[in-house]
Amino acid sequence: MQPRINVALKAARAAAEYIVHSQEKLLFDKEQGQSAEQVYSTVCSGAERSIVYHLEKAYPADTITTRLQGTVQNGSEGEWIIDAIQGQHLFSRGLTGNVITMSYLVAGKVEHALVLNPHTKDEFYASKGRGAYLNNSRIRTSSARTLDKATVAAQFPATDRLAPFASGQFAILSELADQGARVMMQDAPALMLANVAAGRLDAAWGIKLQEWEVQAPLFIAKEAGCLFAGFDGSPSVAKGDLLCAAPRLFKVLLPVLNKHLN
Repeated sequence: MQPRINVALKAARAAAEYIVHSQEKLLFDKEQGQSAEQVYSTVCSGAERSIVYHLEKAYPADTITTRLQGTVQNGSEGEWIIDAIQGQHLFSRGLTGNVITMSYLVAGKVEHALVLNPHTKDEFYASKGRGAYLNNSRIRTSSARTLDKATVAAQFPATDRLAPFASGQFAILSELADQGARVMMQDAPALMLANVAAGRLDAAWGIKLQEWEVQAPLFIAKEAGCLFAGFDGSPSVAKGDLLCAAPRLFKVLLPVLNKHLN
């Protein structure tokens, strides 16, 4: 295991303990009049500070950027990108689908990445050219080649950002059901993409995703042998529309998404 992954795991585990403990008192805080957004901001900022503490101590020459606080340390070497709680809605409801994501970039390219689920303790991580791992075991994406009995993931189109794509999303679900696939809905894009990397899911797609949402899990997925692209087949996912899938299933699912969403 690479030294930076070791440090990232130590930092993320400390933040995970803080998140789980804080979520236990979430209902009490809401009863005291705090909004879910206020509680999320407070806990997420605390988790970010926990991660930054470990990174600053180990790598004082690295830049550190967090989702809420922005750049908290400027350095001349690589850059850490941190999202302490991805899956805000489920977190605010006391559910367990939120994750911590961390990426380490050198010259703008990801070299190491980590996705950690504070509740299940699942730790997905990868280093460039060294494969992907889940809880210290090497992972590869699935060998699924047809939609029959495949399990795929998507986001439910209930937010303002996704609402315009609802009819297309529902048309996809109907078509996949006709072909024997099962679809699960997931709030955190990083978690569904990491599960594709581990072969737990055969494919996943997202609409209008932000770079910070997918940077770490897509790197892990690539190291695990997944293919990903925009709905038009372009290797660029800058628009935020992407399919990530097992190689043999990728060419089956891409035309379906292209037809209904592109």
